[in-house]
Amino acid sequence: MTDIRIINTKNRIRMGMINALKEKPLNEVTTKDIIEAAEVSRKTFYTYYNDQNDLLFEIENAMISDLVEGMKKDREAVAQLDDSADQVEIAKLADQAFVETIKACAKHREVTRILLSANGDINFLSKIKKAVYKELLARAPKLVAANDPSVQNLKKQLPVRIPLDYLFEIYVGLMVNIIQHWLTSEDPISQRQVRGIMGAAQILSPLQLLAFSDLPEDLNDIEDYQF
Repeated sequence: MTDIRIINTKNRIRMGMINALKEKPLNEVTTKDIIEAAEVSRKTFYTYYNDQNDLLFEIENAMISDLVEGMKKDREAVAQLDDSADQVEIAKLADQAFVETIKACAKHREVTRILLSANGDINFLSKIKKAVYKELLARAPKLVAANDPSVQNLKKQLPVRIPLDYLFEIYVGLMVNIIQHWLTSEDPISQRQVRGIMGAAQILSPLQLLAFSDLPEDLNDIEDYQF
């Protein structure tokens, strides 16, 4: 049985690091900074962690583990697709295929915002992309609408063939960027809305996505958009 006092102490230390990252970049954060922010003793810190890198690994690993578990659960919805599924069916399935994934991301929203900020860990995004990449490999056979006539027509009309490494980078980058923007947004949309966007992004090109966006009547207004 896990001691609740240990859990609470480790949570304080973890949040101590996150609060320290609000003040300075990761490469400038010291063990002393974390200890002071967490309001624990030096002895207590070293009871559980070897150094700040050990602590960072635990924080990120917990989030990646929850993400992987969420994607694994959501994969059960994707498994329902049969070989006759078209792109529309794949898009509509997004409301089921990303439920646990988005919940896992939302659970760690505050910490993720900090780790993906300028003060955070530049390697964290790569860890997320690697996890999503592995999930894509598991889902790919069900996501390819092989029997969709529109897909077959495009393959005949367009001679280009995309190498797999580029394909996975494009797809994974798109999905991760949607989640990243949602997590770091000052005014995030609902979980259901972001699932819908991910579903649309699975089947539509960037140009097609423009048709489903809230573009202003005067496209010159886009210049004033604050990225």
